[in-house]
Order: sequence, then structure tokens, then C-alpha cells
Amino acid sequence: MSLLATLNSPSAVVSAGILPESEHAGADAPPRVTLTTGSGQEFLLTADLSHQGACIAILPGPTGMDAPPVQATVTEYAGMDGGRLVKTRAASRRIQLPLVLWAPTRPELLALKRRFVAALVADRGPCVLRVAEADGTARSIRVHYTAGMEGDEGSDSAGLTFTRYGLQLTAPDPYWYGDERAETFRVHGAPAFLSHPAGSWTALLSDTMNNPSAWTSSGAAGTVLTDPRGSDGQYTRLAAGVRAEATTAVPYDGTSLYRLNARVRRSNKAAADAQTSVSVGLAGLTAVGAPVHGGTRFITAAGRALLDADGWVDVIGYARGRALENASPATSSVAYPVESGPGTMPVGTATVRPVVQADGTPLDVDHLTLSRLDPTTTGEAHMSPFFPVRIAPSVIGDEGLPVQVTTDVEAWPVWRITGPLGQQDAGQPVIPLRLANRTTGQQLTLSYGIPVGRTVVIDTRPGIKAVHLENPDGTRGENLWPYLTGPASLWQLIPGENRISLTATGASEESAVTLTYQPRHLGA
Repeated sequence: MSLLATLNSPSAVVSAGILPESEHAGADAPPRVTLTTGSGQEFLLTADLSHQGACIAILPGPTGMDAPPVQATVTEYAGMDGGRLVKTRAASRRIQLPLVLWAPTRPELLALKRRFVAALVADRGPCVLRVAEADGTARSIRVHYTAGMEGDEGSDSAGLTFTRYGLQLTAPDPYWYGDERAETFRVHGAPAFLSHPAGSWTALLSDTMNNPSAWTSSGAAGTVLTDPRGSDGQYTRLAAGVRAEATTAVPYDGTSLYRLNARVRRSNKAAADAQTSVSVGLAGLTAVGAPVHGGTRFITAAGRALLDADGWVDVIGYARGRALENASPATSSVAYPVESGPGTMPVGTATVRPVVQADGTPLDVDHLTLSRLDPTTTGEAHMSPFFPVRIAPSVIGDEGLPVQVTTDVEAWPVWRITGPLGQQDAGQPVIPLRLANRTTGQQLTLSYGIPVGRTVVIDTRPGIKAVHLENPDGTRGENLWPYLTGPASLWQLIPGENRISLTATGASEESAVTLTYQPRHLGA
């Protein structure tokens, strides 16, 4: 009898070579692969057999996980050799996953197998295949089951407590999608919206976190590690509970607006069930370098929770002036992320030092920048605390501001624009809202006045393509396609830098713009 037919323990499965034990840990650990059905049932496909329960594991040899197939259209020349390439396109892809379903008892195997088959075959809806790496990044693809679970009771394919399948999946959309990214921009008062206040951000301290000697720590010094996804390929890992303070002090005048932003993530060294949070702020010092009474003000992040799925997260906060106590935060979940509602430093602060604190578990820090808003004579408007979209009375001919989009191929954004925007006095024509990608030369024009508190959704995603008013309950309201004027284009974001501009009038502090998109990748 085949060895496979006699397997009755997790250790036997491993020793038989079906699922080799991992020799790696940390960043080199194998990915976590899950398959979620349309009805919401999630199956882990990379189970650790040591837990002694019924499970599913991927065997060596999956295919179709990397580059999609490319279909070329060629017109053959008449009367001569060869032809002319007309176009190429990424075709739908097929993915094959060799699986083993194992359980300690026959009844447990049957229950797992029947549930798995019913979920994939009877549901017939799209499933989501997700690959999550140990570094916190993840990519997903929508797939449909096509074949592979018909069953084979041969001695090498099934036994009393295991069965093997060659799961075959089809992905009509061949691209893998990164986790959704969303940013919200709010207008900070009508004057800032309707005029060009002179000012530009000057970096006072910028650290790419590759030199631990530039920081003093309450515990062990940070460890510099390498990650090609970092801003310069390196980052610093802080141990659990460590507070790191920059050794460089920056003058603080109490009247200027200061901005502190950092890029952080939950370390993969953190225990799976341990809560991770981060605090980022400024430590105030007197003119002679002594700590001021009142200590550190966490203006950028105050115990902000981090999840594995978040990956790298950009946090930002603002400070201006001095006060005995800080003002109430703009929101309950973050510190002071809004220019119009900055935090303050303690009375007596003459200089400040950035502070990063790992609250409870190890924390990775990729970069940190402290900037000051300085007056200029160029009339360059500063508008965006989170995302370089400019709202100004006129940006025709302006080159826009850069947006870095990390994607392998073009990504299709969803815009949610909350009024008031574009409304005029009674009897006056609506001034169109223009949303443009200066990098690609594409723009859309919407001649619709958005009332206060109402939201227009512009969804550019293929297969959806919609422009509509959102009802108060979140459902789709009035179709606004007729209000698109001129050479309208529901344009995409391209890999790398996109220079984006938004032109509109009639804004107030309630006006807001939210951009949401998912990066698209060639492979898992």
C-alpha cells in the first residue's frame, strides 16, 4: 500500500514530504494564503499541521501566481514574411493549487471536505484568493472554481484521513490587487479655498531611519533592517515599549505652523494576538535644553492601533503655539491631523525633538520629517495635509502637485466629493468642477453644484464607470452623467508620479474630497 494511504498524523504528513516543514522565520516566513467564498466562508490554505486539527495545506507546485498571460494581436503581411503587431493585452489567468486536506479522524476529514466542496462549487460566485506576506503586505485576486475536486480515490491521492485535489481557478481580471488605500482631504476654511495664501513647507529635520545613533532610546537601540519597499531600502525596528527621541533639536517659534509626519508599521516580530499601537510627537525643551514642564505632546499619533494588514502607514500631525494644556484632538482615533486644528507645545518650549514610541510590541519606522510652513513671495498655495490635491479658484495651466502611486499597472480611482462645491447665488450659472491628471493630460469636468452635506461619487473602475449623487443612506442616487461636459475622461492613476489638480469654487470647511484606489500588480 502507498505510504500516503497510511498517513494518520501531522508528523507523518511532514515526514512523507507532502508539506515540508518551514526552516524560515520572521520576514522569510512563508505567506499566509486564504480562499474566501462569495458567501463569506474563509478557508486557510497554508495550515500548520502541528495544531492537530482538520486543515488544508498547499503542496509544492502551484502555478499561475505570477505574471498574467499576454495575448498578442498580429496582422500578417500579404505576400511577404512576418506580420505587424497590432496590440497586446493581459488575458484572463488560470491558477492551479495542489492541495491536501487532512484530519486526525475520518469523520473530521469528511466534514471538512464536504464543506470545502460545497462552498466552492454550489456557491458558484467569485472567490477571493489572498496571499499575505510576513512583512504585512498582501495581494488578492478574484477567482472562480472551474475544476479539480472531482475526486480520485487512488492510493496516492486519498486515504482514510486525507485527500488531494488539484484545485483549478480562473481569474477573469488577471491582476492582483493590493489593499485599498483611502485618503481624505478637507478644505480648511473658505479663505484658504478661495485665495492663494503664500507659503511653502520647509523641512527642518528629515530622517530615513537608517542611523540609530541619531536617536536616544529608553531601552535597546533601534535595529536597522533592509526592505526594498522602504523609502531608501532601510528602516529601523524599535523593541516593544521603547521610546526613541531624536538627538537633534529644532527651533520652535510658537507662531509658525509645524508638521510632523512618519511612516510606520506593525513589526512582523509582534505576537499574532498582541495589540500594537504607535505614538509619534514632539518633546519640548527650554532655551537651555532642559525638558519643559508638561513633557511630550503626541500631535501625530497617540496610541494609534496598527494591524498586520495595514502594512506601512503614513501618520501626520500639526502643532502651533504654546499652551499649558493641549486642545482636544480633532478626532478621537488620531491626534492632530488637520492644519486648521493643530495641537500646541507646552509653555516655555524653545526647541523640539521628534519622538517615536512603540506601545507594547515591536515597531518599524521607515522615515520621519518635521517641517515648518514658511511665507514665500511666489504665491505658491499650500492646501493639502494628507494628499497633494489642490483646491483653488483657478489652476488652469497649473502643473498640479505630485501623487506617488505604487502599482505595476494603472489603478482606477474612486472619488467622493462632499459639498458645498460649485454652487453660486440664485440665477448664476454653476462654475464647473475640474478634476485633472496633469501627468497624463486627462481631465473630467462636472457642471453640477454640490449642496452642503451631499456627496458626488465618481467611480472610474472598469465594469462600473459611474457618476452619481449619493443618498444620505449611502445608496446610489441621481445619475450625474448628463452633467459631465466637454471631453470627459474617467482617467486612471499611472504607476509612479501623478500630478493631480482639482479646480472648484464655493467651498466651506464642510467641503471634502476622498480618494480611494487599489494598487494593481502583475503577480502575488
